[in-house]
Amino acid sequence: MTQLITHVSYPQKISSPRLVELDWLRVLVFGLLILYHVGMLYAENWGWHYKSSYSSKFLTNIMLWSNQWRMSLLFLISGAAVSYMLANESPWRFMAKRILVLALPLVFGMLVVVVPQVYVEVNSKGFIDCPNYWHFWYAYLDQSSTEFANNKTMGSIQLTWNHLWFLPYLLAYSLVVGLFYPMLTARSLMPFWQAVEKNIGILAVVVVPIAISYFLGAWLDEKNPVTLNFVHDWFNHARSLLVFLIGFALVRMPSLWRSFVHLRWQFLVIAICTFSYILFSFNGGTLGDGPVAKIIKRLFWTANGWFWILALIAWAQYWFRESNPSLRYLNRGVYCFYIVHQTLIISVAYFLVPKKLGATLEPLLIILVVAIGCILLFEIIRRLPVLPIFFGIQKR
Repeated sequence: MTQLITHVSYPQKISSPRLVELDWLRVLVFGLLILYHVGMLYAENWGWHYKSSYSSKFLTNIMLWSNQWRMSLLFLISGAAVSYMLANESPWRFMAKRILVLALPLVFGMLVVVVPQVYVEVNSKGFIDCPNYWHFWYAYLDQSSTEFANNKTMGSIQLTWNHLWFLPYLLAYSLVVGLFYPMLTARSLMPFWQAVEKNIGILAVVVVPIAISYFLGAWLDEKNPVTLNFVHDWFNHARSLLVFLIGFALVRMPSLWRSFVHLRWQFLVIAICTFSYILFSFNGGTLGDGPVAKIIKRLFWTANGWFWILALIAWAQYWFRESNPSLRYLNRGVYCFYIVHQTLIISVAYFLVPKKLGATLEPLLIILVVAIGCILLFEIIRRLPVLPIFFGIQKR
């Protein structure tokens, strides 16, 4: 997050101190994301850029747990961080910095970082026969290349962002909030915001997001499933922007935010119950085929993600009350780890999978090499001129 902000009226300034629990959650969730993407090599019946010869239905069930809330929690944490940033600087300076911090790594990532992923995928799946990597890279950048004539990814363009999709989405939401921030903090709206802060309670924080998410899903999900195509990804935008705005608002209500910790057990028990139904449904269980059963199913799937987010925030408030040097180090490197991790996973797997090392040794070696690779690349890149900004590494 950012620095401590002093007491001023809502919503122009934030009166709560630095939220260490969100620093911890940010690092832990990005760490979980790395493990999740390693798991995608082995998840049974889940397609991905590259797959191991080993697969596991049991692992798929485990991964389903974080699949329900992982990216939503990251958007909520990002919304909270943006709330602090806008309270500290002018909207125009904020937007300029966000473009620098998010757009440059995205463009560099699409041109350089994700290219090995595309190379492994198209060659292993037989889309393109281009074994020479350097020739492949040139063809990937050359928008008129014959190799990619039937493999365009963005209309007539053959560039892709793969796992970096989080960056353009986050940039868009940040710019929208920054643009409307002066209007939202106008003096004429102060009485409204003060009434909201005074009257909103924990029940509303639990019920309203679930209700909104439910209706967004019923309206958008079937006709607009998640595609990561920025222009047409309506359901994903609606869901991600919703939690981003919730994170932005909640950290400006410190008494409400601090009340989460007192309900940690309730949140956890309900989250476990909803996930139990998710597992039941995912593995073929059904309550029937009628409209009531369909409503119950959608409600449980919707509520499950939100209750896990609430439970994780509440338990983070309970467990993580202090920062330390390790957290500060990981927080500084987390964007770099995020940018490079999937390319490392797929590259290492492309080398190891054909060796048939076994269903235990192979993933353990991939995790170990990727973890070491992330740290080494961060240590090297942060010491070089210019390059750190392309990997999301900011000055202290």
